[in-house]
Amino acid sequence: MKTRANGVMNTILGKKLDYKNYNASKQIAKVLYEKNYTKFTLFDNNRDINDTHVAELMSSMRKSGQLMPVVVTPDKEVIDGQHRLKACEKLGIPVSYVVNSMGNYKQIAVMNNTQKGWKNRDFLKHFSHSNHHNSAEYRKVAKFLDDYGLPFTVSIALLSSRSVAMGRGNNTGPLPSFRDGTFKIDDLEEAKQTASRLVKLKSFVPHLVKIVKFSVAFIKISKLENFNLKTCYSQIEKNSNKFDKCLNQEDWNEAMVRAYNYKLVTKGKRASKRISIRKEGF
Repeated sequence: MKTRANGVMNTILGKKLDYKNYNASKQIAKVLYEKNYTKFTLFDNNRDINDTHVAELMSSMRKSGQLMPVVVTPDKEVIDGQHRLKACEKLGIPVSYVVNSMGNYKQIAVMNNTQKGWKNRDFLKHFSHSNHHNSAEYRKVAKFLDDYGLPFTVSIALLSSRSVAMGRGNNTGPLPSFRDGTFKIDDLEEAKQTASRLVKLKSFVPHLVKIVKFSVAFIKISKLENFNLKTCYSQIEKNSNKFDKCLNQEDWNEAMVRAYNYKLVTKGKRASKRISIRKEGF
């Protein structure tokens, strides 16, 4: 099905719209159409436009039309569908949209939290906006990411160190609270200290530091009795193969202890003490 045929565009309702003679908004079963794209505005906390995504939508629209309308406030502020809007503009076709009379900037992330479109940094940008009640916390997260250059999920694990240490939340990625705007940093100074240590570890085992389960295991053992940072660096560098078969978080925790304790010098001037996760009860 072609999008255009003799000046006619197929709509998402299966009806046809003559876009050549289209100048004003028109309502068809509660779906409105508009070709004056300047009437739409984006919230400052909308995610950034992804040109590749726009191109993909344009390709789809050429074949099947605009399958989903844009969602806007009564003032035509875009809540959901900014990429669809941009694709329509580039194609020069009217954009279909629906008005959510209760819509506001807070709904942008709520709507996209259930979709695949938004990535973690999109939520970060959204909630860092000054209009959001928790924006200060998210701006701290953004600065932390810039300062240490660690992977996103690793950084969130560090900033959630108390929850991680107590076994709460999702240790394989951002806590759900990060995506709903309620995220709180547990201990920023402790997170900075651990991040600095992981940055140093990157020079020894860069392939491991980017894995969030490794970082969670590092957080856990760093709190153990007899833990020594210098010993940890040396042992992980020498015994990085201990992590090769790790699957779940428990595997990583145990592998971290094995790497730390393997052929550890326990006598003499260079003696170190072994660590144990079982002794600590986790």
